[in-house]
Amino acid sequence: MGDALRQRLAGRTSEELIGLIGKNIAHVICSVSPAAVRARRRNAQFDRLWGTETSGLVNLSGLAIDPARARHGVRYQASNGEALKEAVSRFDIDPAEWSLVDYGSGKGRIIMLAAAMGFGRAIGVEFSPELCAIANDNVRSFVMKGGAAHPPEIVLGDAGAFQPPEGPLLAYLYNPFDASVLDRVIGRLEARTFPGDPVVVAYVDPRHLSCFEATSRWSVIASSPDLALLQSR
Repeated sequence: MGDALRQRLAGRTSEELIGLIGKNIAHVICSVSPAAVRARRRNAQFDRLWGTETSGLVNLSGLAIDPARARHGVRYQASNGEALKEAVSRFDIDPAEWSLVDYGSGKGRIIMLAAAMGFGRAIGVEFSPELCAIANDNVRSFVMKGGAAHPPEIVLGDAGAFQPPEGPLLAYLYNPFDASVLDRVIGRLEARTFPGDPVVVAYVDPRHLSCFEATSRWSVIASSPDLALLQSR
């Protein structure tokens, strides 16, 4: 792990290192908040119920990922599903008629929740082979225990190169990567809007919302420090 960490830090400017240290300090502070404690309890409850392993944090430095690619990613942390519920409600989505793509799906919590809600397709895109392996184990347990009638799909690959499926689409992002990758994802989503199918986005912890705002193809339906909901024009 030490060698991986050194590789990840290699070549960073002093400003980048200071920013990374600041982010980690902020994370430690947030991790002991009452809200964080409640979230950990909910995560543990989900895993006990379905025999899955979706909780905890996973730093990319501990995974077998090319450091050049890892620099563009963000550590794994499970979503609690509240943003997914809000997006479905706000956009009046009939899950059976829609597909969901979770970009940076990690251990698969969101795609399992989406499958349980009855989405026509629930697809997770993840660039870590280790996290994909865990997600596949989780999905098998979830389906076997009756969590969903149909298993969600897991794609190992580059989010920016993934071609979203046709039809109404909900794209889910939990701050999974930096602006350079997000720009490529947005380009793919915008190309998908040409046939006229609705494309909406639930962007949790929207640190790079400006990437969407830089193009005229998106309307921000709701925005807060925790969640941005967007709709293609």
